[in-house]
Amino acid sequence: MLIHGREFQVASLNEIHFKIVDKLKKMPKGKALDFPAGTGRLSWMLYNEGFDVTAADIGPEGFQNPEIPVVKGDLDSRFPFEDGTFDYACCVDGPEHAENVYHTFREFARVLKKGGLFTMSYPNYSNIESRIRNVFYGILEPVEPYNPKDHKNNGHISRPPYALLKMALNYAGLEIESIESEKTKYNQLFLLPVAMILFLFTKIKGEKGRQKYWLSESNSWKILMGGNGLIIGSRKVR
Repeated sequence: MLIHGREFQVASLNEIHFKIVDKLKKMPKGKALDFPAGTGRLSWMLYNEGFDVTAADIGPEGFQNPEIPVVKGDLDSRFPFEDGTFDYACCVDGPEHAENVYHTFREFARVLKKGGLFTMSYPNYSNIESRIRNVFYGILEPVEPYNPKDHKNNGHISRPPYALLKMALNYAGLEIESIESEKTKYNQLFLLPVAMILFLFTKIKGEKGRQKYWLSESNSWKILMGGNGLIIGSRKVR
């Protein structure tokens, strides 16, 4: 697909980049980090919206935008940026490739200015289809090291459910402001009776379930009946 006259090959779900840009282009322009940047489609889209974009990726040689600075970075290491550098940071389908999301989110919080916006996407491991799959298989996907020669091997080594992801964000000083799915997953609708049981369970558990386990979020329609990917926006509060 051509984006501003340039074509990119991407591994993430196609709708995610467009939803992120639609949200950020309404914000005041500023310095934005795209990490992991991949071939650079999101970087290019933000650049054309007037953002001062810096990209990072573990394989920067695949980045296709000579107009945009790109550096080598590892989600499991210290990011190659000073504290409080960016107004915005984007992490598209990155957390599932990180060994330690607590570390990864702390690093994003460190390089963001106070009040900065962190927008991330990751596979929805908490929708009703994934939960049922986990019951029968005992695991969502087999864990395998990334192999660039095998397009079916996506290198997903971490599969945090929503509640664990929220804990890691909060621990880093990032407070969730928005949650949305990349699209409606209509083939999950036949599982709605199972979801209704979880909706009822959430209501029965009441305030304790909401405060201790965040059931009102984990068992919300947008997560339980959401698509394959979630887009989460969070703000640096400390």
